[in-house]
Amino acid sequence: MKLNRFILLAVLMPLLLNGCGGKEPVNELPPPVFGNEDDPPSGEDESGGSGVEVTPLGEGWTAKSIEEGIIYYAFNGTDEISGRHQEVFAVDIDLNNPAYQIKYAYEKPRIVTSAAFKKYNAIAAINANYEPGSIYFRLNGTEVYDLPNSTIGDTGVPNWKSEAAFAITGERSVKFLWAGSQKKGEVTVPQQKAYYQGLSTTEYPSFMSSAPMLINNFEKVGENFCDYTISSTAAGKLNSEDPDRHQRTLHPRTAVALTEKNHLILFVVDGRIKSAGMSARQLTRFLVKWFNPQYALNLDGGGSTTMCVKGEGDPSTHVVNYPCSENSNYDHTGERSRDIFVMVVKK
Repeated sequence: MKLNRFILLAVLMPLLLNGCGGKEPVNELPPPVFGNEDDPPSGEDESGGSGVEVTPLGEGWTAKSIEEGIIYYAFNGTDEISGRHQEVFAVDIDLNNPAYQIKYAYEKPRIVTSAAFKKYNAIAAINANYEPGSIYFRLNGTEVYDLPNSTIGDTGVPNWKSEAAFAITGERSVKFLWAGSQKKGEVTVPQQKAYYQGLSTTEYPSFMSSAPMLINNFEKVGENFCDYTISSTAAGKLNSEDPDRHQRTLHPRTAVALTEKNHLILFVVDGRIKSAGMSARQLTRFLVKWFNPQYALNLDGGGSTTMCVKGEGDPSTHVVNYPCSENSNYDHTGERSRDIFVMVVKK
């Protein structure tokens, strides 16, 4: 009897901890792959800034109108910023068009992005969140996750994953909120938590925290998020959740951005299969060069990175990229189940 109780407790305890925002384990990352990230920024993307409109065109790019005011972009080729082969997918939504609505979808138990896309009859959808213990998430005025942990999962690494938030403030209005970087010692986790708790539920009914902030009012803060004075060899020995390894390594990436002309960009870049993936700095510079957003925020990436677009990609799931979570096949399978998704739907 005692043995059976012990077994039952061993099975239930991780579930109870996860449900309460406990020190849940995080998804294991592969060995680090570093590009030329010891080099200083080249300045190739210095054309960005207020008043500069950029449309991704040229070699490697394709563009297709999905609906009026919604453009789907794909890039397949060698990227000059990383110097590697990249496969990138983006959806540009004109938020001035009253036909659409931007929303968060929250699912418990977790489901894959394509299932959420189908459930909400979306036009486009991406994965969104880091592990629940590391983020603050409010949905329709109710706190779902309240940034409970000061460390990341059970790694002991200080939690750096909530320095900013993507807020959906209306059907077609969004804002980017920067609480300040814990990585650089600007704020502590309790200060970040207090900041998010203090946001009005009327003004900010739905938002999710994440990191790193890539672009803040045209300032390319994501370029210097990591400490590049650390050698690649030394960085490779850090815990996989340490920000100087996690965000400096080439990984699949998911991001959300907003242009000065009020266009929302849903963005993913693949990695680990054929595409090289990007570091936070490379992602920042890529977004500036090809979209010039006023704001941009990195969301959970790696094996979670998935984008669905109506009528594109896999004919049954509409996954357009090549997720790498469950297998290393160069196809549209391999999605990872997640809790939170950002999507555009028709009103």
